[in-house]
Amino acid sequence: MLARTTYDPSQIATARAAFAEMVESWRSVAARSEARARAAAEAQVFAQMLVALEGWFMHRARAQEGKDGNALNEVRLLALGVTENGGRFPEPGAVRWRPEQSLTGLRPGDPIRMTEALFSTLAEAFLAAMTERFAA
Repeated sequence: MLARTTYDPSQIATARAAFAEMVESWRSVAARSEARARAAAEAQVFAQMLVALEGWFMHRARAQEGKDGNALNEVRLLALGVTENGGRFPEPGAVRWRPEQSLTGLRPGDPIRMTEALFSTLAEAFLAAMTERFAA
């Protein structure tokens, strides 16, 4: 598939609504779960939701995404870490990665531990950046 340079704003809004609904579903289940079970599942559930978020927009043009260590880069790198790097933050390659300016603060090799709060922050920043850079 060719890289996409635009997404209809309704596609981004649909993703925003879908992920908000998933977070609410998690909250409902988590509220009825034992604390230990909830803690054990949270990192796995939200790591996979992060991979799904990346998947919704995986064909976006990297040149348009930029290499400035933005939320789009961060989600792409986190999803790569979850799926291909043993759950550890990967080397950023061409991305000018500055952990202190990122949402996660992760450095290459750090374990990726997703939480509901971190996922929600990443998803909102990611979708805002999608709107800014790709909405047509």
